[in-house]
Amino acid sequence: MKKIIVVAAVALMLVLAGEVRAQDWFWGGTYSMTLPLSNTKDFNEGYSFRGVTVEGRKIINENVTAGVTFGWHVLNDERANETVELENGAITGDFFTFTNSFPIMANMHYYLGQRGAIRPYLGASAGTAIVERRAEVGLFALQETNWHFAVAPEVGFFLPAGWYGSGLLLSARWHFMTSAGSAPSQQYVTFNIGFASNN
Repeated sequence: MKKIIVVAAVALMLVLAGEVRAQDWFWGGTYSMTLPLSNTKDFNEGYSFRGVTVEGRKIINENVTAGVTFGWHVLNDERANETVELENGAITGDFFTFTNSFPIMANMHYYLGQRGAIRPYLGASAGTAIVERRAEVGLFALQETNWHFAVAPEVGFFLPAGWYGSGLLLSARWHFMTSAGSAPSQQYVTFNIGFASNN
């Protein structure tokens, strides 16, 4: 599943990069660091440095773009000598928990300022996210994978890097995913830094 999503995201970005000369596309990729919140933090407490986001944005006018966003955000945690109550008893041991989140969303962004200058922007994305959660203790493992409805408001900056239409992307994006199956709603914030271009 993970390999299929990664291959699909890379293929889409290659297509978008090829379309850039024929159409007015803004494309980019960022390294994403993740801060878990709420139910997500209950399952994986620690800040994560494992994530990537790729996206394509079609330029509608000087201030508005619309496109697609794909991400892969990984959280993991270890808890030593913890006891968890079960329906027919309890289990004690060293717990390892993992969350893999794959958001797949349509996006829209509004930019302030003019091309060629530092441009703050506001954005919003909506779509779905595949969330895989896994818990391991000793020889036992529990895993569930669900499709969630997802939204992600965003604030960021585009900083020109000297090439026309190219520069750095800096952003923070709050991801909220509704409950699905037996999994509760999920929340986390990604802090993103990367490169973008519409050349």
